[in-house]
Amino acid sequence: MNQVQSPDSIRQESSVWQRPRPTPDERAQELEEFERSRKASMRSIYVRYGSEYLLWLTVGLFLLFWSFHTTDTRYAGLAFWGGIGLGDGGMLMALVRARRDMEKCGLI
Repeated sequence: MNQVQSPDSIRQESSVWQRPRPTPDERAQELEEFERSRKASMRSIYVRYGSEYLLWLTVGLFLLFWSFHTTDTRYAGLAFWGGIGLGDGGMLMALVRARRDMEKCGLI
């Protein structure tokens, strides 16, 4: 009783491409898990780049205030422009990289 099946009947019995539709409860659970993972990745990006932003702000402010405090004009000028450049440049790069990571993760 060897019965030869045609390719069409094999294709119809295959469940590789057919997937049962999830129930509303299963779909709600999938959406909740997706939202949880999205919030966790957003939180980690905010913590990582927020702390980096604050670090560059602190470096810039330290150099600026040190330039106001010092009496040597050479070091004061270097500290002032270094504070402006490092502080603003570092903060800007932190924001650019945060945006790029958010786009990479599909959060924006």
